[in-house]
Order: sequence, then C-alpha cells, then structure tokens
Amino acid sequence: MDLGKLVRRHGVRGEIRMLPYNPESPAVLAVDEVALYAEGALPRWMRITGRRPHKNFLLLRFEGVESAEAADPLIGSHVGLRREQLPALDEGEIYHCDLIGRAVATEDGAALGVVREILPTGSNDVLVVRGDGREYLIPWIDDVVVAGDQADGDGEIVIRPLPGLLDP
Repeated sequence: MDLGKLVRRHGVRGEIRMLPYNPESPAVLAVDEVALYAEGALPRWMRITGRRPHKNFLLLRFEGVESAEAADPLIGSHVGLRREQLPALDEGEIYHCDLIGRAVATEDGAALGVVREILPTGSNDVLVVRGDGREYLIPWIDDVVVAGDQADGDGEIVIRPLPGLLDP
C-alpha cells in the first residue's frame, strides 16, 4: 500500500523528506519498518530509526543511512506498507490507497475515468479523476458519492454529480 514518496534529503545526517499522500494518516507513525520501491522494482524493507513532522512532510531516518550521500539513492522511492501493518479503520473511513485506480461513473452509467490522486482539502477530500482526455475534481462527500466507499478497494465508485460539477 503506497503511502507517500521520498522527495529529497533534509540536512546532512541522513534524514529524508517523505511527502505523504494523506497527511492526516498515522500509518507511517505507527510502524517500525516500511517498504521502499521504485516503479516495477521489488520492495526494499527498511527499518525506521527516527520520524518527525516537518511542514507538509514527514522526516524519516532509516537504519544504516547516516549521511546525505547515503540518503541520495533512496530519493524518489515510494513508501509502502503491508495492509496488515495499517491501523484499523473506524466506521465510514477508507484508506486513500483503496481509491487510487478505481473507476468512477455517474448514476446513469456514464464512465468518467479512473481516480489518479486524492487532494486533501481540510473539509473533505477531492478525487482527481482522469479519463477520455478530461480531468474531473470530485468532492468526497455524501451528497456526491453514492456507492463505492467500501474499504475493500474493489468496484466502481458511483457519483451523483451536483449541478455544474462535470461541466467543462
């Protein structure tokens, strides 16, 4: 489960900035080991020896990474966990990673595309849906999302568009 990306080093002692896909998620704070991987590569499991929030990032330190030079090869890696490492969800909650890649359609069956990313806005999350050369910003609110909010990660997300939501 992809939780974020290592975007650059921080300082000279091996700390690395992780840009979390969901800044409010406690997942990386609750584990001692994460998988680092590049697209198409096998994960490399790394032990976390330090972590702290910094602006919109998490600063991570890994076992054996004690300098900026040692941190450099890790930059660009995705940070992931096994599903069983994730904290349990409360009723009505869903992990962002369970939404990425899911198809989105309207109640009347019009296919809009696939969820490519999620923008946390503070009041509600917004799905970035791309398909057929268009991009839609779909608010994750009860008035719009009518199906597909289960945490199983399967199935289509069905929406009831508010007036003007899908206008070009």
